[in-house]
Formats: sequence, structure tokens, C-alpha cells
Amino acid sequence: MYSKLESLRGVAACLVLLFHSHFIVGTKSLDFVKNSYLFVDFFFILSGFVLTLAYADKIRQGLAFREYISLRLGRIYPLHLFMLLVWVPYILGKQYFISAGYGGVDQFEHNNAYSFVSNLFLVHAMGVHDYLSWNHPSWSISVEFFTYIAFFILLLTLDRSGSRIFPLLIIIPGYAFLFSVNPAGQMDGTYDYGFIRCMSAFYCGVLLYRWKDEIAQGLARFNIHALEIVAVALTVAAVCLAHRGDGYLAMTLASFCLLLMVFASPIHGLVGRLLDTAPLRSIGLWSYSIYMTHDIILSFFSNLYEIVFKAAPKNLGVWAVLINIALILLTVLISRFTYLYVEKYFRDKVKGLVSRKTDELPVRTPVGDEAVLPPSK
Repeated sequence: MYSKLESLRGVAACLVLLFHSHFIVGTKSLDFVKNSYLFVDFFFILSGFVLTLAYADKIRQGLAFREYISLRLGRIYPLHLFMLLVWVPYILGKQYFISAGYGGVDQFEHNNAYSFVSNLFLVHAMGVHDYLSWNHPSWSISVEFFTYIAFFILLLTLDRSGSRIFPLLIIIPGYAFLFSVNPAGQMDGTYDYGFIRCMSAFYCGVLLYRWKDEIAQGLARFNIHALEIVAVALTVAAVCLAHRGDGYLAMTLASFCLLLMVFASPIHGLVGRLLDTAPLRSIGLWSYSIYMTHDIILSFFSNLYEIVFKAAPKNLGVWAVLINIALILLTVLISRFTYLYVEKYFRDKVKGLVSRKTDELPVRTPVGDEAVLPPSK
């Protein structure tokens, strides 16, 4: 039913890749690409929607925290650990070339033993550093892990009734704080305010799930083809304008919510049919791997370009477009491998282990992991 959302997640992961790419047509990126870091917030919103669907009732019915957090760690941690270990020889090699006179900054300033340990325990974006380290995109995995914990606790305490008011008590003050501490038109809190950023967007997803029936009825009055085109066009326009001020930034977040609800519909329009094709569904399935592997791929080829051509990869014209397409294809290819042999392999191992432990108990709510929608990032 929600396969189109999976495909959207894959598209969003590729857009985050483009945001991080050093290969630029001119002297700076297009506004849409420059602001595509905001698709991380789309991931957070989607995660809130997915986890409410998959876990809210189970948690209230007695799903143990150990089982819940084991499933979530089994989903995110193996690939995080794998990529962290891949970065170690890369950083050591990069530091060697720097010491050999190829130029660059000290790699050990941020990528050191202390930050390695904080990455290892997923606390590296919880205010313990004033910088990003190792696999930079993993900051979002750190804050999402602690959001999973907060979600579980809140469902059993302040949010037991599952009201539609409670998410607003997190969303409104959360975004009010973020807008007050960040420059106008920016939402780039990572190692500092990443947890608040994640919680605010995550509970947008929770709220959307609790309103989904009413929203679906309202959207059903419109032509699905037109709705899909409007949702995509509004998202593109809002992302392009997001840097112009907080109002545009809020419009971008609202467009992500609309995008989610439009493509959560079981009815396909023209865009929906495209998203439901096998290639895009595969990219969606590998989206977490795309997100976690792309930074080291981009870093390697950017450094290689600078060594070979003795210049920064800017003002490349059409070559930048071709190089970025090639980097996306390479990342997707590598991500298929990491999905099958790291991400999926260990996720299934953990699910099997949790299920066996559950079966041994005399009375326990059945445990599963996102049976309807594939696991979120």
C-alpha cells in the first residue's frame, strides 16, 4: 500500500547525495540542490509516520522495550558500524597523503579516538561534540535512535491516549526553538540541535498518521493526477525558496507533509505510477544504504579529482552533471551490496532472534518490524 513512500525515500536519499557532492556546474550549487539537505527532515517525518503505524499499538499492548529497541538497533546499527569501520582506513590513508605533501587539513582533529567512541555508541550528535566526524550523515542516525527511545517512553506515559494534541506540544515549541537559534531560512542543526530537529519532524509524522483518515477523505475530493503534480511542484518550489526565510522554511516542511499524505494514497496518479516502478522501488529499498555510503564515495572521488587536476571540482559545466549521474549510479550499485550483505542480513538475524525469544514467553504480543511499510531510515 505504501510502496510509493518507499520510492520517495530513495529519491530523497539521492537528493541528499547531490547536496553533498563537490562536483558543481558553476561556482555554487542551484538553490534546489543547495537546500536539499532538508530532505533529511522528510526522512524524520516519514519515520514518525512509519513507526506509529508499526509500533504504537504494540507498545501500548505490552511490547517490551528490550524487544523494541533490539529491532530498531538491528535496523540501523549494523550498517552504521560497518561504515564507521570503513572510514577508519580511509581517514588513515588520507592523513598519510596530507603528511606526504598533497595538502588538506588534519584529519585527526575531528576523526579521533574520542569521536570514534561516541560514534560507536551513537551519541555523537547528542551535544558531545561541536563538530561532525567520521561518516557525517550518521548524525541523523544518532538522533533518530534517541528519538526511538523517547517515542517508546512517551507512548507509555504522556501520550498513552494517542491524542492529536500531544504531537503539537512537541512540534510547536521544537520548531519555535530551532527557528530562534538558527539563521533565518536554515534548519541545519546536526551535532548541536539535531535531536530537537528530529523530534519535531518525527512528531509531524506521528500527527499525520493520527489524522490520516480525515486527510485522506479531504484529498479524495481532488483528482489524484493533479494532486500528485501539485504536491511535487510545491515541494520543489518550497525547497528552492527555503533559504529566503523562516516562512519559506515552514512551507517546505508543510510541503513534505503534503507529499507524504498524497503518496500514501492507494490510488495511483501519473507520478504515483512512476514511483511504483521496479527501479524506483529498488532505490527506495536501498535508500538507507544510499544515505550511509554516499559520503565516503563522494569524498574519495573529490579528493582524487583534486590530486589529478590540482583544482577544486567547480565550474565543470555539463561535466558536473555527467559526473554526478555516474556517482549516483555507483552509489546505488554499492548500496545494493551493502543492503543485501550488511543491512538486510543483520536486520533479519536480529528479527529472528527477537521472534524466537518472544515465542518462548507464555504470553506476549507478537513482534514484527514494519510489516506494511519497509523499515524507515
